[in-house]
Amino acid sequence: YLEYHRGTYTSMARNKRGNRKTELGLMDLELLSVLAAPQLPYPVEALDSLWKNTLLNQFHDILPGTAIHEVYEQTKKEYDAMAETISALSADRMQVLAPQGEGITVFNTTGKTRSDIVVLENCTANALSDGKNTYPVQQTENGAVAFLPDLPPKGYKCFAPVEAGSFENTLHIDGSTITTPFYTVEFDESGLITRLYDRKNDRETVQPGKYANLMRMYEDKPIYYDNWDIDIYYTEKYWDVTELTSLRWTDVGAVSATLELERCVSSSLIRQKIRFYANSRRIDFETYVDWHEHQHLLKVHFPVDVHTDEATFEIQFGNLKRKVHTNTSWDVARFESCGQKWMDLSEGHYGVSLLNDCKYGHSVKDGCIGLTLIKSGIEPNPTTDQEEHFFTYALYPHAEGWQQAGTVREAYRLNQPALSVRGGQAGTEYSLASVQPANVILETVKQAEDGNGVIVRLYETENARTEACLTWNRPIASVEECNCIEEKQADAAFESARIPFVIKPYEIKTFRIREKE
Repeated sequence: YLEYHRGTYTSMARNKRGNRKTELGLMDLELLSVLAAPQLPYPVEALDSLWKNTLLNQFHDILPGTAIHEVYEQTKKEYDAMAETISALSADRMQVLAPQGEGITVFNTTGKTRSDIVVLENCTANALSDGKNTYPVQQTENGAVAFLPDLPPKGYKCFAPVEAGSFENTLHIDGSTITTPFYTVEFDESGLITRLYDRKNDRETVQPGKYANLMRMYEDKPIYYDNWDIDIYYTEKYWDVTELTSLRWTDVGAVSATLELERCVSSSLIRQKIRFYANSRRIDFETYVDWHEHQHLLKVHFPVDVHTDEATFEIQFGNLKRKVHTNTSWDVARFESCGQKWMDLSEGHYGVSLLNDCKYGHSVKDGCIGLTLIKSGIEPNPTTDQEEHFFTYALYPHAEGWQQAGTVREAYRLNQPALSVRGGQAGTEYSLASVQPANVILETVKQAEDGNGVIVRLYETENARTEACLTWNRPIASVEECNCIEEKQADAAFESARIPFVIKPYEIKTFRIREKE
């Protein structure tokens, strides 16, 4: 842990969002390009250019948010252009994979079978059918949504739009209280969560007398390096963001219900859509901020009723634990910690994970989880973060530890939403690749850099030596184990579609699969 430059986890939030979305968008595009070959040529030159631009913008001081103003004028254009290119190339490939037909094809780009909320393209029917069961479709302000089960990993499944009778609504709203199959959640007159009762586990999640989803604005004036640092005394001067200009329930149906909030703080505006689901434990906080402050830090806090002295934070390929007490000078220094897509606070048989789609700065003190949202320093860029911000974080209370609860899987679902496109024949489904058991994550599927075969990258995420098996659903000619730059290390055994292997704790494995002609 570097006891310095903690502000770089948060400064220039737009760039961090652009980086996260571009990385994952490129990973999805690589998979779709492998699936769509040979109907569409693999976009070698486009991917090469996109990755190089992504990597260039990971240079310091670009990604840490510590460059001059002109740099971020340039990266805004570049991230917007890359997002447009990725979207267009991905759409072409999805359309090839879902040819003419009356169905709606849904793509799952993650490496695990998923049951999840899906935003549907051009769906006016009130239900979808997979030939066995019918699933409700709910029309919302953001378009049609459905909860669809058993979407195959690294693959797709096609559903038929149908008209069905009415569906039971399991989301019940009574004034400022919502009851779902998973929770009873109560809000106060300021729109803050005063109670979050986990019905499945008979557990109060919020500390008594505290408020969850409390945003707080702190004065943030580091002694030395403004955009680089957060100093330990930043907590001494703050304002709770409680002023509410509107609160209303919208989009209440068989799939989800949304509480929309609008707040003002100083010269800034915060709009939030809190989404509850009939079939998912996740609670999503979809947020828009129009920020006009400088040298002020915005955090959101969840004081959870969990007893532990350590928290777990995701890193690039795995995770690590950090103590959350202040017994030593080293512990005191960890008042702001870096995490990727999730962090978790768990005791013996219960815990709470906080997921995000583009944030990195976290804090934990006295059981209160904090996620740093905006920093807005003034040196060397005097207008840092003074703009519009879009981000989503999600609360995921769970039984047992994060391993048993599938926090890693849930964080991938938030960050890589299922994709849908009109077309295809209902009942069609296909999975290119999958891996067992659950603690092994199948992340990357891409064409080899030299064009010879397909590269598959996996890693272990629970610090456990594991006998695993990769399933590849196209005819295999040979398999090699490689290093991360695709140099052969050894031949790998395979039998039919199965590639068995042993993976060490937190190990990254890379295979080159050559397919039969």
